[in-house]
Amino acid sequence: MFYEFEKPNIVSAQIKKLIKSDRLWLFSTLISIAILYLGLVWKTTANIDRLTTDCLFWGAILWLLWNKRDSITCKSDYFSSFIGLFLLGLVISKTITLFSFESILLPLLPLASAIALALIASGIKGLGQYIQELFFAFFLFFPAGVIGRFIDSIIHITIINAKVSTYLLYYVGFDVSSHGNEVILYLPELGKFKAIVDYPCAGVPMILLILKLALLLISFVPLKKNQQILIPSFSLILGFFLGVTRVCILTLLIPNQAQFNYWHGTEGSQIFSTLAITIFSGFCYWILQKNQHSQPS
Repeated sequence: MFYEFEKPNIVSAQIKKLIKSDRLWLFSTLISIAILYLGLVWKTTANIDRLTTDCLFWGAILWLLWNKRDSITCKSDYFSSFIGLFLLGLVISKTITLFSFESILLPLLPLASAIALALIASGIKGLGQYIQELFFAFFLFFPAGVIGRFIDSIIHITIINAKVSTYLLYYVGFDVSSHGNEVILYLPELGKFKAIVDYPCAGVPMILLILKLALLLISFVPLKKNQQILIPSFSLILGFFLGVTRVCILTLLIPNQAQFNYWHGTEGSQIFSTLAITIFSGFCYWILQKNQHSQPS
């Protein structure tokens, strides 16, 4: 009889302890913000591909936090909590009152909400616990065009792409030269043609897409250190090589305007993106199979 009376009390105490758990409120708030954000994405873009990708990105952030839930130190101070609550209030109010012309602010909401929750949960001193999650909240959601153009302004991927494309075409046997981000093709019967390698043509969006998938993979799957370096490196090389291949094809197709427009347009771009994801998936599958065979039975 004593056990029957005590058991409900024990369950009730566990429920109260769970309700008071800082980690429970942290995850609940983050999931709520994710749902609000995804609703805004669908409302402003109606793009099912972006919605699916953003769901995957949110899942990655939640997964990373869930894996370290027992090691998170939830100890904040009044100043950090005030800043976090103020920032969180701005995020929530903006998710409710976001105007169409403010859709440019949408990619900033995941990072702002992540910083706000980290400040509320662990304070300024505890932000170091969430470096990986904050990086993902920035890199995964921030517009690839802004990141890519910033990287291109430093590394000059478009110029490198043009020079490598020129070298490959020359090696195959075409009369070509390069000047900056231009590939100049000389055809004996048709004359001189010039291809300008712009940011999208260089394959930078494709490189960033595969790199994001690579970072998600090494976050979800336990891999060796050398494999954690190999997979992102392969994604960068693959994206750049396919970008060079596309520039070579586009340069040769300039005399044929109809085919050039096709491969330069959305359909041609999607073919290369699909090819990149397929090759990258096959490489990752090979790495995972190699890992599985190397583990002792």
